Amino acid sequence: MKANIQEIFRSIQGEGQYAGAPAVFVRFSGCNLRCGYCDTKQSWRKTGYCAYQPDSFAGRPVRIPNDIALPDCAALIRRLAPDGLICFTGGEPLLQAEYIAGVIRLLGAKYTYLLETNGTLPRAPQILPNARNIVYSIDLKTPAAQFSSFYQAVPQKAQKYIKIILEKDLDPERLQNVLQKVYKMHDILYLQPVNNRIDPAVLKKITAVLEKNKYAYRLIPQIHKFLRLK
Repeated sequence: MKANIQEIFRSIQGEGQYAGAPAVFVRFSGCNLRCGYCDTKQSWRKTGYCAYQPDSFAGRPVRIPNDIALPDCAALIRRLAPDGLICFTGGEPLLQAEYIAGVIRLLGAKYTYLLETNGTLPRAPQILPNARNIVYSIDLKTPAAQFSSFYQAVPQKAQKYIKIILEKDLDPERLQNVLQKVYKMHDILYLQPVNNRIDPAVLKKITAVLEKNKYAYRLIPQIHKFLRLK
């Protein structure tokens, strides 16, 4: 099995629950949504090579021809980190759910696997292991029924959290409708401004809904951008 991979590199996770943690990133090609505010639009299309950065935070990447076989991907990850956090991102990584499941089988339980997903592919979680070291970072982008379908499809042992992108057109009423279906006490919602900029009026109306319903949240910018890291 092979996959078209944009890049593999080690850096600092800049978003969500694991913000600040060192991680190996595997960025897949292809996306089924193509949001206007996406900051990795280059990942929407396949590329002829994968940019592999063998040194953390520095150094020129090595070009590896695509597509990359599953055992080769696992070996490249191991060379960057013998354990720790692996972030599968994109694009939409769950378009490659079978491939990711294969990588996880090869690497084993010494890693934590973070899947940054748009939450639109409810069949994908059933392909992946039902394990505590699988974590879903789910962007809230879809209608309530569709998002709820994906959220409930995540296997019981896996971890999951919701990331809310604070775009200017975010509808507080729609947000509330979605959260009413999936939110559980003590869950933490992660709010992320678009390109680290936020309209105070947007922030006010969204946090008003969250606080009215007693939803716990954290506002976290993309810290890797402040640090000028990938």
